[in-house]
Amino acid sequence: MIFEIRIQNFKSIYDLALKPGRVTVLIGENGSGKSNILEAIAFAAGAAANKLDNEFLFNRGIRVTENPWMRSAFPDEPVKSGKLRVRDIRLIVRGDDREPVFDCRVKPVVRSEDGSFARWRVNAPVLRTELDAALLEEDFAQEVEQAVENIKTQRDERSKKDATTEQLLKRVIAQMRLARRKERALRSDAKTLGLADFMIYAPENTVLRTPPPESAVQPLGTKGEGLLKLLEAFTDPKFSDRLGDMKERLHLFGWFEDFLAPDETATAQARLQIRDRWLASERAVFDQKSANEGFLYLLFYFTLIMSWRTPRFFALDNVDNALNPKLCSALMRQIAELAKKYDKQIICTTHNPALLDGLNINDDDQRLYTVQRDTEGHTVINRVQPPKPQPGKPPMKLSAAFLAGHIGGLPDHF
Repeated sequence: MIFEIRIQNFKSIYDLALKPGRVTVLIGENGSGKSNILEAIAFAAGAAANKLDNEFLFNRGIRVTENPWMRSAFPDEPVKSGKLRVRDIRLIVRGDDREPVFDCRVKPVVRSEDGSFARWRVNAPVLRTELDAALLEEDFAQEVEQAVENIKTQRDERSKKDATTEQLLKRVIAQMRLARRKERALRSDAKTLGLADFMIYAPENTVLRTPPPESAVQPLGTKGEGLLKLLEAFTDPKFSDRLGDMKERLHLFGWFEDFLAPDETATAQARLQIRDRWLASERAVFDQKSANEGFLYLLFYFTLIMSWRTPRFFALDNVDNALNPKLCSALMRQIAELAKKYDKQIICTTHNPALLDGLNINDDDQRLYTVQRDTEGHTVINRVQPPKPQPGKPPMKLSAAFLAGHIGGLPDHF
């Protein structure tokens, strides 16, 4: 899993280090920077792939804006020339072994004729893209071949003195090969840990009800595009246990009896068949257009987490959207169970304190952070530790502790 994410100079974030668990919840006031943290991670994924164009960023769940607004705009220290220092975005991701999986600086390239920003430039000393690596491999091979040829020429033209040059060059080549092997390993780790595939999901009611066109992003878009198509894959007999697990968890809704995952025909007709146990048998089945909004959100979340085709590391922005407070708590428990069962790492943002009561922060795999802006406007986070029991008193729920202002994350200026 990802052990630590360090973010510098991204939007409202000046310098922040997040140590996520398997499931991490961020809670704080509006505009505190919760979504900015998620977008910085998605931005790192784009930098790793060297794809920082607007279309790629939008499909990752980032709110696309002009390049200058992606960097923090806090007052900076003056340099000797009298100009203000323009800081680059820096993103560092570490794995379980604490070694950097990804370390890059991102700066905009300026068009000289009008001073506007043309594109982003990534300087990643630890991890390079597959394309860059392939080109470097080719250049490296050519350099070695040329060096060997030079040595042969020197051997013919010069004395024993050149043997020292040959030995030195061999040592340099050995060091370059070692660096290349390390780089391959780091690149593999980034893929394995899920950084390269990170996305921010924020499903929308209308998108979940309306099937996307054939050209929609697959297998599952950040707004819920492709849900029916992905559910179709669960009808494969070898995944029947996952489909059964999903249906069992959907009994959080008292009216729910069953649903029929769409086959190829049903998908083409854009119809998910859901059965309400309270209705007369001849009218008990309805499709997603008539389904409860909260049901569609949970169906999306469970499909996303249980699917073998979705990212291993992703975020759910405003996961409490359209859900009853008690259902929020139950959903949080389900997310924690499913993340462990299906080997996912998830970051959730919320404004609903009821969600916190489904989180077990005594389990180090489940972590809670409050998010706020400090006296200089920087986004800062604070990890919430398990509350200490008070003699003779029942333990305080996290939701109550949050609303009482004991753990932070509440506005204090009104």
